[in-house]
Amino acid sequence: MKCFVHQAADAVGTCRACNKGICPDCVKDLGHSICCSQGPCETKARTLDSQVAQSSVVLAAQRRNRFLAPMFFIIAGALFIAFAGSATGQWFGYGQAFGLGFIVFGIVLGIASHRYARDLERKA
Repeated sequence: MKCFVHQAADAVGTCRACNKGICPDCVKDLGHSICCSQGPCETKARTLDSQVAQSSVVLAAQRRNRFLAPMFFIIAGALFIAFAGSATGQWFGYGQAFGLGFIVFGIVLGIASHRYARDLERKA
């Protein structure tokens, strides 16, 4: 591949921002990627790198917190069942049905979150 600006020079890589071939004279080293030394490419490349870094932070938080929402629904369902049963004295009513729905949804959400996190770890 040849440099986009200097057609006679061989490219040493591609710009992180515009994906054009760049030679040693045109390259700007960002430490973790390279970009064109002229034009708006450096700003765009730094923005792309910061977005990737932010995504990894969000992904790590998601992996840590993947059981918070399922646990919330399971606990809320248990509370629905407990308080609806004691308030009405019925064996099974609307409160217990809502509580059971919350518990089932929490379990399904927990299984789906666990599978999603496991697939992400496998791909990483």
